[in-house]
Amino acid sequence: MRITNMLGDMQYAMQQSQQALATAEMQVATGRKVNQLSDDPTASATMVISLTDAANVDQYTSNVGTLVPKMQTADSAISQIVTELNTAITLGTQGANGTSSAQRPAIASEVAGVLATVVSQANASYSGEYLFAGSATDTPPFVAASTTYTSANGSASSSLSASTALTAGSITTIGDASTGETFHFQAAAGDTVGTLQTAIANAVSAGTLSAGTTATINASGQLSISTNSSTEGIAVSTNDAALGSMSATPDTEVANAYAYVGNSTVNTAQIANQLSVATNVPGDSLFTTGSNVIGSLSSLVSALQSGNITQIGDATSAVSTALNSVNEKRVPLDNTISEMNSEQSFLGQETVTLSTQQTGLVGVDMATAATNLAQAQTQNQAVLAVAAKVLPQSLLNYLSQPSA
Repeated sequence: MRITNMLGDMQYAMQQSQQALATAEMQVATGRKVNQLSDDPTASATMVISLTDAANVDQYTSNVGTLVPKMQTADSAISQIVTELNTAITLGTQGANGTSSAQRPAIASEVAGVLATVVSQANASYSGEYLFAGSATDTPPFVAASTTYTSANGSASSSLSASTALTAGSITTIGDASTGETFHFQAAAGDTVGTLQTAIANAVSAGTLSAGTTATINASGQLSISTNSSTEGIAVSTNDAALGSMSATPDTEVANAYAYVGNSTVNTAQIANQLSVATNVPGDSLFTTGSNVIGSLSSLVSALQSGNITQIGDATSAVSTALNSVNEKRVPLDNTISEMNSEQSFLGQETVTLSTQQTGLVGVDMATAATNLAQAQTQNQAVLAVAAKVLPQSLLNYLSQPSA
């Protein structure tokens, strides 16, 4: 009889029994039947793909969950603006038809109140981000206009000059209430104040800035950006360290005039594989360029103050045109909100589907796992009992006793 074969078989049986018991214990402890790649290579590979898909779905769900209330807040602000524009049209019609000249100043004040409300809604924010500023979400996009802005840096003793170097990458913005356009200048390496002055002059020639807008070094050695439009004005901002902040010169404010200092960036977000959506409407396209909402309201205020019936009628028509434009530009935003709400429902279902798939791949039925564990324990105890009898034996136990 070969004793070595018996010992080897027993050791192998013990190892198999211990491994089966360890596997059963691990499945009960983790609730998973696949705890390492070797448990089931095919299921493990599929699980990796499923987990990647689930991570993407989680990110898309987070994007949608964050963006929907933000976009709904923007839509609510636009809704309020639509209401205010309808009020302005009613007031303008009243001012143009059968209203005494004595009543028009009061109507003008009401329209000025409408304008203030519209600007407030155009500067609406959500969680600290201004909704209609393009990508410049840290500052209000609409600023009261003045005819002159002056840089903070520069003085008679240390004045700016055309050769003063600007900070590469800095951005200077000029919003023009007259044209409804916004000028953006991003300084490149080597650009100077003179470069900025030339760019402003070119913007005037292109019609982006109103005629008469200039950038000069004043007697105090500061950069002075001004316009000869006494009824519309400009708003200027910069983050250039060489210029310092740009501030409206006192007593140059223009009543009922506002300019846009945001940008035209349309922000996007991915809400599904290969699907991105626009998540904002820049304020310049919505409220200033084309059918100028803010400009038309400002003109209506001025017309009512002047009492000119023709001007009041024209200004009221301009407000009506602006209202139609807002409603038209609001449609894509509303469509995107609806699309994201639908996608949110789909993503919720996709999360459930992937979770079910993952459970099927690696999950274990706990009742079955408990039964398997009990069986493994019984089998292991039986193997150990047999081993306890077999393994202590030696070759001498199998030798015949000598005959007497």
